Amino acid sequence: MEKLTVTPWEVNGELNDSSYSKLVEKFGVDLINDNLISRINKISKGNLHPLLKRKVFFAHRELNLVLDDYENNRPFYLYTGRGPSGKMHIGHLLPFTFALWLQRTFNVNLFIQMTDDEKFLISGKEKNEIEKFTNDNILDIISLGFDPKKTHILADYRSAKVLYYYATDVAKHITVSTVKAVFGVNDSDNIGKVFFPSMQITPAFLFSALTGKKMRCLIPYAIDQDPYFRIARDVLPKLGYYKPSAIISKFLPALQGNSAKMSSSKTESAIFLDDSKAEVKKKLMKYAFSGGKDTLEEQRKYGANPDIDFAFLEYSFLEEDQGKVDRIYQDYKSGKMLSGEMKELAAEKISEFLESLKTKKEKMKDRVGEYMFDPEKIKLYS
Repeated sequence: MEKLTVTPWEVNGELNDSSYSKLVEKFGVDLINDNLISRINKISKGNLHPLLKRKVFFAHRELNLVLDDYENNRPFYLYTGRGPSGKMHIGHLLPFTFALWLQRTFNVNLFIQMTDDEKFLISGKEKNEIEKFTNDNILDIISLGFDPKKTHILADYRSAKVLYYYATDVAKHITVSTVKAVFGVNDSDNIGKVFFPSMQITPAFLFSALTGKKMRCLIPYAIDQDPYFRIARDVLPKLGYYKPSAIISKFLPALQGNSAKMSSSKTESAIFLDDSKAEVKKKLMKYAFSGGKDTLEEQRKYGANPDIDFAFLEYSFLEEDQGKVDRIYQDYKSGKMLSGEMKELAAEKISEFLESLKTKKEKMKDRVGEYMFDPEKIKLYS
């Protein structure tokens, strides 16, 4: 069996319940329990996000303290990000639907960091290529419907003056040996990789720094990003800020199943946001990992396992009618619905989502400036 490797720069190996349990223990995070779900469900008035319902977001760091603040009318803010190394696929975008849901549910400010500098340092791509991806990725993200008054996009190169000023405060408290131990950086790596964690940590206290108001930051991220925020939780109290809180997700599965997360570099492993309806259907029919049985007779007799079925999972993330999702789950599990029918249904739902996004993206091209980081806009909350 391939050894599981999970770092911010590399994910390899089998991803299953057992491996996630090992990561939870290794990283020292807590599982999201029924009490936390109940509190969030009450705040959202019963409108839990599908990624919470399906336990894709499954772990946390001090999420309870953020909920305490909200319930006591103390402000907090959100922070998430994207490394713009290529065009976006649906696995990239779904976590942003969760960030959008958090913003709307709690009515809070959100930082979105585009780590174009990191991708230049580690990907081998040139700056002009990364800038192109950055601009296109930003359009994809804001097309989801974020509040422009409460959304602040930090493209690192463009926001470097402010980010670098505060990142040096972080860097002063992180040793090279720590970066080597936590991130696996070695002596042959460029020195940019040693400094970069300070840049990614900075938005976790930037709102407090700019407003002069000490407040918590809640960060939704995939579990491979946890090393950054373990360090942040050590450093930020030394600077006079709260430890960042986190709500942590599993990886959304690749088309072929749980052997790896979806990848921009593997065309057949992902459904891209610019894929046509025909391409979506073809990928699902040809590559999608199925929880169904090998033969029609076995499928009718024993049913499928929707919990590992790529088509069902994608459908359940996008379908807002939970009653409909529950019915399809039972039909598929009982054998009433076949794998091909499930893939057809998922293809239709995914294509509908992507077509809507393409239409919105075109309309957002003249509005990007409304979302870009402006420190003066943040200071209005002082």
